[in-house]
Amino acid sequence: MHRVEGGSPRRLRPVFVFSGQGSQWVGMGRALLERSTVFEMVLSACDAQVRRRLGWSLLDVVTARDAPLGDIEVSCPALVSMEIALAALWRSWGVEPAAVVGHSIGEVAAAHVAGVLSLEDAMRVICEQGRTMGQLRGQGAMAVVGLAWERVGEVLGGSEGRLWPLIHASPEWTVLGGEPEALEEALVVLREQGMVARRVDSQVAAHCPQVDPLREGLRERLADIRPRPERLPVVSTVTGHELPGRRFDADYWVRNLAEPVLFREGVDALIADGHDIFLEISPHPLVKHWLESCLADADREGQVLVSMRRGRDPSQEMLETLRVLSRTSADSTPCLHR
Repeated sequence: MHRVEGGSPRRLRPVFVFSGQGSQWVGMGRALLERSTVFEMVLSACDAQVRRRLGWSLLDVVTARDAPLGDIEVSCPALVSMEIALAALWRSWGVEPAAVVGHSIGEVAAAHVAGVLSLEDAMRVICEQGRTMGQLRGQGAMAVVGLAWERVGEVLGGSEGRLWPLIHASPEWTVLGGEPEALEEALVVLREQGMVARRVDSQVAAHCPQVDPLREGLRERLADIRPRPERLPVVSTVTGHELPGRRFDADYWVRNLAEPVLFREGVDALIADGHDIFLEISPHPLVKHWLESCLADADREGQVLVSMRRGRDPSQEMLETLRVLSRTSADSTPCLHR
């Protein structure tokens, strides 16, 4: 059995982009747990937090062939833990982020990697967010639509108060969500107009007023988290711009769950600041196309790279990405060794 380890004398500095719900898949952690001591160590630390807070084994969930990843209370901590461990593995190879940004719950992983949240606080936030969303199970639905954010009002029609724009994904894509019936009605209209519209596998619609009745309870449960000064720039997709670490308090994480995701604004801010290499930190590409769309809209050449793909050997996928990042430095590729 091979183990994936290594180091690099050369620091590679892409923006780390942490994805939200939708990139998880059954068995996503199995191969890297077998091959990487760094990945295993970090994921085990996350597992200890999940066991203490939720009473189940994270390690079992990310390796099992029948894990309940359709359960929002399971998928949230599982996905954020995978992302934290993937970031640690990249950093052990010498790939350090120049900045971080997160999409939806991916902001929790981003805040930890930037040093803003301790691992204990990060896992507390995501476990409590998952519990909160579990209370909304069956009440919501979401869909990705090929529609500019600015045009969403044109298709909402009589759905005000039932359907909302949830995620400003890119210049060309928006995520809508709300009551399942209202969403289905809107999708019929969009498809009749020739627009691409596909449902997201979710029974919950976060980032909208459906979350409002649960705000205070979540805020109370997160009241004593202690954000710390950032060690590298963190771009918020709640506000759409860089924030200091002290701002990532309990109130911020309530807003992260309840308010629209300004992903496009956050990425545009990074591009305007000169960043043009983005590395998606997730078990499967979710925001790659959105990042490419933002670069194209800004008329900027750049690279959007990925960490893993569903069903593919993750060590090979990561090594291919590393070779792209370090193309000019032949000695910076780690070894696969026994």
